[in-house]
Amino acid sequence: MSSLSKLLSVLDLFGPATLKIDPDTIAERMGLSRATAYRYVKELCEAGLLTRVDAGHYGLGPRVIELDWMMRQYDPILLAGRELMHELSAQTGLAVFASVFYDGRIINTYIAEPTDTYHFSFGRGHPLPFFRGAQSKVLIAFQKGRRLQRLFEEHLAGDPDSPYDWASFAKATKKIRKDGYCMTHDELNLGLTGIAAPIIQPDIDEVIGSLSAVGSTQSFKLLRQETVIEMVMDTTRRIADNLRNPPPLGPADA
Repeated sequence: MSSLSKLLSVLDLFGPATLKIDPDTIAERMGLSRATAYRYVKELCEAGLLTRVDAGHYGLGPRVIELDWMMRQYDPILLAGRELMHELSAQTGLAVFASVFYDGRIINTYIAEPTDTYHFSFGRGHPLPFFRGAQSKVLIAFQKGRRLQRLFEEHLAGDPDSPYDWASFAKATKKIRKDGYCMTHDELNLGLTGIAAPIIQPDIDEVIGSLSAVGSTQSFKLLRQETVIEMVMDTTRRIADNLRNPPPLGPADA
């Protein structure tokens, strides 16, 4: 691993349960000398990637926010689907999520909400549990070949709380691929139902994200379930069409 890679791997120590960290902990977790850990922190602070938050502790810096803003200006899925997501949300009264799978993590990259009624456990940027919730299940189910088995072995095979063995996991993912969507109830938030479908990159025929409509189970009782499923799947197809012919760059929604 190069010195730059080691330096940047400090950022991997942050997560939902570790929002700030001190140099001594960095040294311990990464097997570094104390002097090296302090040097890494100093360099990351100078780059704006870390900032001091209290005596001896550091958190992610303003450069991360700037990079996040820039990403939203050119993210292909958001450019192709942001307006369609808001359209779907307005038509159904549901929150609409765009989600991606990268480096073993599943995160929501954008949320279009009709109101601020919902309080989601996993909002924008917060990693989702592996194969729990409609977004997560769709993104994993559409992985191809040996990768699917490798993901099972890495994330579920050794988990004593997992309800899946390989046979039941393979069966569940096969059904999602056959249906073309996934519906879940109460898996991420009690009282909420989610319907998700994959966004398939047209030229490479691979899943690059998912789109999901989420709302209270009571709200879904007032809507025709089959209609919502078709609307979600139609929106993912329209996003895929837009990916073939991207719209011009423009300011992202605030």
